[in-house]
Amino acid sequence: MVSSKPYQYTKGWVEFYKLRFKVTPDTLIPRPETELLVDEVLQFISQPQSRNCNSSKKSNNKLSSNKQLSNNKVNNNKAKNLSPIIILDIGTGSGNIAISLAKNLSHPYDNRLDNELDIELDSEPNNQPNNKSEPKGSVSQNQRLPDVKIIASDISKKALKIAKQNAKLHKVEDKIEFVQSNLLSNLDLSDLNYTLIIVTNLPYIPTGRIPYLDPSVKDFEPHIALDGGKDGFDLYRKLFSQIKEKSWQTKLIIGEIDYTHGELAINESQNYFPDFQIETKNDLTHKQRILLIKRGL
Repeated sequence: MVSSKPYQYTKGWVEFYKLRFKVTPDTLIPRPETELLVDEVLQFISQPQSRNCNSSKKSNNKLSSNKQLSNNKVNNNKAKNLSPIIILDIGTGSGNIAISLAKNLSHPYDNRLDNELDIELDSEPNNQPNNKSEPKGSVSQNQRLPDVKIIASDISKKALKIAKQNAKLHKVEDKIEFVQSNLLSNLDLSDLNYTLIIVTNLPYIPTGRIPYLDPSVKDFEPHIALDGGKDGFDLYRKLFSQIKEKSWQTKLIIGEIDYTHGELAINESQNYFPDFQIETKNDLTHKQRILLIKRGL
């Protein structure tokens, strides 16, 4: 009998955003469509007019976890007159989103990074020429960027352990703050001026659809990272409610959604954020996949 165990778990790694990530059954296997979240964050940060848009209330907040935030910043070149940015990666899993952002914001994309991990993540070194292009959303080498802090949270201790290992493999462990948290429960605000970006790939598969998923998914990947409740949008509603309760002056919320959730996601987002610009974007298969909630200009 042929095993349906995902080959990524058998190999122990998966490629995401031109980088290799360790994965285990404690973490969801990153999918190609999730790379679009990284693209959107990088594109937003690279456009000062988007970051510095005025809102009805002036932002006067700084985000911190219950443990003290690291003073290390992703971008070592200080950019004067640019509002510092905090990126929250909620439900980080293997850390693929946060680490991809840290790599691309800390220095120009370097294809050699892939080969550095061959010995650690693969028994067969990659001796093939590396002709990979720069990711779509990457920030250019000469672009001035604000200071950026990245906080990656997950409810699972086991997932966070893998995420920290991946951060160390990619040499960004000092650029990401990892926090165990049920959504925003262990994250607080203190007073300073920051631009806040929230990026997340929360579980979004309706509970009733789980038994009908491919065996390689339903029998091996963690259900806590798959099950989004009755209609698949329960955790997003909870996240949106927490954001409103905390009254954060968030500039951008980016989430991955089920391809059937386009209308639902827009309607629910409008209920919680009536003054924000809300839209969905398609993935490479032309399915609605990305939800963008942006504070209006």
